[in-house]
Amino acid sequence: MSWIIGVLLVIAGAILGFFVAKFWLSGGTSGDLESQVEQSQKQLADYKREVAEHFATANALVEQLADTQDKLHNYLQQSADLLQQNGGQDDLPFFSEDTLRQLRVANTVNKDYRSGQTDDASQQAPRDYTEQRSGLFESDKDQGEDNNSKTS
Repeated sequence: MSWIIGVLLVIAGAILGFFVAKFWLSGGTSGDLESQVEQSQKQLADYKREVAEHFATANALVEQLADTQDKLHNYLQQSADLLQQNGGQDDLPFFSEDTLRQLRVANTVNKDYRSGQTDDASQQAPRDYTEQRSGLFESDKDQGEDNNSKTS
C-alpha cells in the first residue's frame, strides 16, 4: 500500500507541478505579448504620424498648385486685356516709340529715294568692274589673243 500512496503522491505532484509551471511560465509569455502589443502600438503611432505628414505635404502642394493656377489665370487675363486694348492700334506694340519714329523716317527717306529712280535703271544688269577677264565668258578669239601676248 505504501507504493500506492507513493504513486498517488507522484501523480498529485505532477498535476500540481503542471499547473504551477503553467502559471509561472505564462507570466513570461504575457510579458512577451505585452512587449509585442507595445511594439505594435508604437508602429501604429508611427504609421499614423507618417500618414498625417503625407496629407499635410499633399495639402501644401495642392495649395501651391492652386496659387500657381490663379497666377497663370491672372496673367492670361491681363494678356487678353492687353491684346484687346492694342487691337485697334496700327503701331507695332513690340517696338518702342523711338524705334517707331526711326522706322517712319527711314520709310519716308526710302520712299523719296525709290520715287527718284527710273524703271530703266532698276532693270539694267549690274556692271562688272573687274579689270581682267575671268575666262568663263571669254570668247575663243579673246583667249587666242591672250595666249599670243603671253608667249611673246
